[in-house]
Amino acid sequence: MFIYLENLDETEDIEKEIFLIPQPRYFKFKNFKKSKITEQSILLTDLEGDYSFIIEQFQEKLVFFGLKKEIEVQNVDDTNESSQIELFLKNNKNIFPDQLYNKILNEQNYIEQGYILISEESSIFIQAPSYHGIFYGIQTLIQLLNSSQDKLSVSEIGIIDYPALKIRGVSDDISRGQAPTVDHLKKFIKELSHYKINQYYLVYMTDMFNFSNHPEIGKDRGGYSKDDIIELQDFATKHFIELIPIFQTVGHWDNILHNPDYWKYGEFPGSNSLNIANDKIYELLDEMIGELSTAFKSEYFHIGADESWDVGKGGSSNYIENIGIEHVYLNHYKKIYDIVKKHGYKKVIIYHDTLCKYKEVLKGLPKDMIIMYWNYRTYKNYPILKKITKYGFSLIVSPSIIDYNRIFPSIDKYEKNISNLIKFGYENRAIGEVTSSWGDYRNKELRENRFYGFIFSAMIGWDPLKEINLMYFWKSLFLHFFGVIDTKLIHILSTFRSIQDRKLLFVRPTAYYNHFFAHPYSNNTKNHKKNIKTSKFDKLISDLNEVVKICEELEGKILRNKINIRNLAFIAKHKIFFCRKRLNSRSLVDFKYASEDYKDQKINEIRELVTDLTLLLEEYEFLWLECAKKEGFKSIKRSYLWLIKFYQEKIEQLQNNINWKNPNIPSELIYLDNESLHTAHTTYYKKVINIEGKIETAYLQVIAGTFAKIFVNNSYIGHTITRHSLNFIVIENNIQIFDIKECLKQGENEIRIENSDFIGGIAPINIYGEIELVNNERIRIITDKTWLATRILNENWRGVKSFGRPPKAIGGLYYPDFKNSLHSKENDALALLNSLVSRKSKKSFWILKLVFRLFYRFNILE
Repeated sequence: MFIYLENLDETEDIEKEIFLIPQPRYFKFKNFKKSKITEQSILLTDLEGDYSFIIEQFQEKLVFFGLKKEIEVQNVDDTNESSQIELFLKNNKNIFPDQLYNKILNEQNYIEQGYILISEESSIFIQAPSYHGIFYGIQTLIQLLNSSQDKLSVSEIGIIDYPALKIRGVSDDISRGQAPTVDHLKKFIKELSHYKINQYYLVYMTDMFNFSNHPEIGKDRGGYSKDDIIELQDFATKHFIELIPIFQTVGHWDNILHNPDYWKYGEFPGSNSLNIANDKIYELLDEMIGELSTAFKSEYFHIGADESWDVGKGGSSNYIENIGIEHVYLNHYKKIYDIVKKHGYKKVIIYHDTLCKYKEVLKGLPKDMIIMYWNYRTYKNYPILKKITKYGFSLIVSPSIIDYNRIFPSIDKYEKNISNLIKFGYENRAIGEVTSSWGDYRNKELRENRFYGFIFSAMIGWDPLKEINLMYFWKSLFLHFFGVIDTKLIHILSTFRSIQDRKLLFVRPTAYYNHFFAHPYSNNTKNHKKNIKTSKFDKLISDLNEVVKICEELEGKILRNKINIRNLAFIAKHKIFFCRKRLNSRSLVDFKYASEDYKDQKINEIRELVTDLTLLLEEYEFLWLECAKKEGFKSIKRSYLWLIKFYQEKIEQLQNNINWKNPNIPSELIYLDNESLHTAHTTYYKKVINIEGKIETAYLQVIAGTFAKIFVNNSYIGHTITRHSLNFIVIENNIQIFDIKECLKQGENEIRIENSDFIGGIAPINIYGEIELVNNERIRIITDKTWLATRILNENWRGVKSFGRPPKAIGGLYYPDFKNSLHSKENDALALLNSLVSRKSKKSFWILKLVFRLFYRFNILE
């Protein structure tokens, strides 16, 4: 197959530097001449009609580069019918070393994806054994043209190229709150195919596909229909990208198992994992995978199977005890393998982390399964990967662009992680690499910022052993992604890199959002003031303001992807606000005595913060809706509105000379003891509330640990599931509000919580309630050491223990707005304590308690 461009103009100049991503395996300048495509040029090709889209895409790019009309296309059935092509090939026979040329022509990756590109004597020739290779040759030609000053000329060169790794993919998290539109997914596919990415994984389709028999799955989440996927699949095919679902088949099911209708399939209500002792799950999985197979037509199907933390903690415990967890896992994986194969998929992929713990699983898995090894560290050596290869499996390595739960990807870390892991994988016979992006904790990150890391992985995956020139890469990226090379772009990325590498914000990247959205005046002690680090923030604000100014200038200069410049400006503005927030917070700690002028100055400062935060939210919403569906945005918007509310309350306090008020509810995190650690257990808590007077309203806010049933005067009023999770539905519903008015009476009222800790923690709960009487009297219900608890009903009730009130234990719980059904604002660490306890040894429990006592003393948490 070939594409031959003839009748090009000749010029004498040569480009000083040609920018290509990825760089070809073999590249040679021939002389100082250039060939220029004009409206009179002719394109000869033997491509069949079904692949005419390759030519159409090329024509679109030529018009973008400045041609006034599309060039003439002539179809040629046989290269021998064109004397010009035959003569061209004869004259260029010796451009490549014979030994190299003959070796490469027999490489399987060349046969499937390789190409030859030659530019000489007013002609350009691309030849490939496959359509895939022709497409990649065209992408290289487009980059050669884009590297020239006039965008239509190519230096006289010779390229012979093919990938070292057959698979070069990305996995894109669409399931944690931010669901991209189909058009935006197309943008990713189109852009990434230009850099020769050839697989695109959608994470996780388990609860983001509109299954016909399960309307509740993915409801109000922005889920994708069968038609959406088929449309996306057709688009991907025309860019030589395979669209592949990652469908979880054991863990990461908590978005679905949170729903009572699906509890029967899980280890326990709200479980992370399916109950693999229950044969009914295979009927469900068969049905769901079967329906996915009508939309996803790739040979590959990814069954996930990572991080199945809850297996054996509930419904499957006896089953596992009888036959052993390694045999349980092996049987499960084999059943899933058979289901996937049954529905036409030829290649089954599975994550490595759980199966690698058991030798029997590695021995017994079907050997044609492909294991995806993921690791996001910057190591140069990965022993577990070597362990996998000994068992004869095909292997894909999966690094990350390290953007999860942070305002901007950690560039330095992802460069090292991607480079090191892909190189190590290639040296240990990996067949490919798939670079991941994750949207932990509601996927707050701006999707557009994923491009840079994904494109970097495309370069490394094409030739992992090639020496990396980072400056060359970034210049190439700027040229092809934005259409210009401007040192100001380098300045922007260098500024962001420096902020992370030098820790200039004084917070860990993954803690940035928790600090950003934390109450600005949550603490009022000198120790807290010391912990708000703001050194050189004035200089940092100045530097970031310069970034915003540069972005505004660049938006008018760049030729492509202007929205990405707006995204970069937004990141700078976000960090500017963070700095100003911290400076303001620090200045108002222990604020007591000040002149009226100083107080007015602070009020005006806070008003400016409110104005800027409002503008920031508006811009964030605009950028979100440019790429993602509206579903999921409301959750994040709520955090911005909380912060605005906190500032407005502070203005009111200052205006009325009100001293600092603790914004956190007084309820403590209580538990019984640690006798039942690492085993599922139930704890009963109770508190008697006396009411004298007619009730106007009565509400109860409940945080469980992990599954709580709530009773008021023996009437069941509902349940709460509280888990530490990365997944959207769980963290959205970790706190529940109940209207308990109808269950209350005059006199004594008993509130009882039946709390089942299925993960083996300490079964902690946090309760806050308000009963408002007609006479305006208010009764508060709080958890503290006056509550009683027992493990066995009808036995002695004992006093509880406490981890103290927020923010010391779980990151801050501010007063709820019961009348508007708005529960306390929480952060991502809400249920982390119990999760940590469940995973640590009993001996280390006292260390955790000591750590939290230190948090009390030194006011470390906001």
